[in-house]
Amino acid sequence: MSETSKDNRNTFVWPPAPPKEPQASTSTDAHSPVATKKPRGVWHEIESAWLGSTSVALGHRGNWSPEPIDAACPRCGRSVGPGEVSPDDGRCTGCRPERLRWEKLIRLGEFDGDLRQAVLETKYTAWRRQGTLLGRLLGARIAECLRAASISPDAAVVVPSPMPWLRRMRRGIDHAMVIARGVAAASGCRLDPLLRRRQGPTQTAVAPSARAANVRRQISLARRAPADAEVLILVDDVRTTGATLDACCRALTPGQTAPPRIWAGVVSCTVEDARRRSASREVRKDVAT
Repeated sequence: MSETSKDNRNTFVWPPAPPKEPQASTSTDAHSPVATKKPRGVWHEIESAWLGSTSVALGHRGNWSPEPIDAACPRCGRSVGPGEVSPDDGRCTGCRPERLRWEKLIRLGEFDGDLRQAVLETKYTAWRRQGTLLGRLLGARIAECLRAASISPDAAVVVPSPMPWLRRMRRGIDHAMVIARGVAAASGCRLDPLLRRRQGPTQTAVAPSARAANVRRQISLARRAPADAEVLILVDDVRTTGATLDACCRALTPGQTAPPRIWAGVVSCTVEDARRRSASREVRKDVAT
């Protein structure tokens, strides 16, 4: 061992330096009512150690917050840029030819990166606390939209996308129900599971072109919506093709002459490959200039 190493090893310092405090992670969403909450308990420690949990909704990363509300088309939920949504009909060019059975779609962000990981952890590791907090973030955004539309929370009913009981038992969680409870708690709306779903192939197990027919045969009405409901808010984790939301809307309005308005609230929406490639080109162009 060198003389320098011995000197460093035997150096006595007084007073001893205080231990460095780890910097508290803060959420970038200053208005989030749940950003400062953190998971506790042995199950979170297990999830963190073995599953690599990111805990986006809990603000541990400090690099994620809900996107601006105008980053998505208010009808279909696709990502849009400035001027892509027409002020005449409130639609983007992507959904204008489509028949959408819901009036409005509200999301927190794209199904990508940290938010994607948070959704998957909620869904496949039964992390209820994170699912509830994601729901609270979505509920706060829905509450803003209700105020903008002059709709009282008392006149809105949160309807979770249904899950077959066998799949719920196998996974150990009804993730849409967990998210919907968070939405109801943050928005002040009622929660009412109006729909049921029988067992069948999952949407990810069938081709995108067959998803509409697959889910339509599975979802039905458990009971009618309350008579005083002005708007029903369908809640799910991800909008991919929109087939599940469409089937839920069909089931909620079985031949009614004056059906209630239907909104959709989802944590995230998938992004089309073409739009992702276009956005990537724009980023590279900005970097080059």
